Amino acid sequence: MCPRTKEQNEAIRQQRLIQIRHTAAELLLERGMRMEMGDIAEKAGLGRGTVYHYYNSKVELFEELLAEAMLAGERIVADAMQTGLRPSERLAAFARASLDDWAREPIHFILYLYAFHYAEPLPIQDPQRLLREFRDKLLQPVLHTIEEGIRLGELTAASAQTLFQTFVGALVGAANAYIRSTLTPERGSEAWAADVVSVLMNGMRA
Repeated sequence: MCPRTKEQNEAIRQQRLIQIRHTAAELLLERGMRMEMGDIAEKAGLGRGTVYHYYNSKVELFEELLAEAMLAGERIVADAMQTGLRPSERLAAFARASLDDWAREPIHFILYLYAFHYAEPLPIQDPQRLLREFRDKLLQPVLHTIEEGIRLGELTAASAQTLFQTFVGALVGAANAYIRSTLTPERGSEAWAADVVSVLMNGMRA
């Protein structure tokens, strides 16, 4: 039997990383922070040594998952919050892109679930720094867009903070229900995301 090539070894490495990260995301949604590295190995059908070969600890794994989620969130904000669009159009673009991304990559959703929704501290080395970046880079642009929409009369004349919390909270809640559902959706994630955005934006418009 011929030895594997460098390219084949790298392909296996990438496959293992994806397997571990996706399994970790599933377990975080199922068990929360009680998840341990041994749980990942068992659910993924891997040996503990294999999991520890890629990540030295749960903290290191979480750090990488959340860093990846931050980058994905920043890309979505940058694409959605284009100044050429009206505030309501920017919010709809942000919501649709976020929901579709979260449905395809639950790893990215976990950042919003824990940083926005849960009071349980994140098991990483500097959770306060991450929460500041999350607030400044991902949440503040949404809040500012809502404030602009209210000033222009596009959005209902409610408290900007209340509208913001309702908007993001509804997105997180809808995604949480969708991702955790044991039922096979009748339609794909893009159609589901479009339906959620339609309901939300209709309720927010003036």
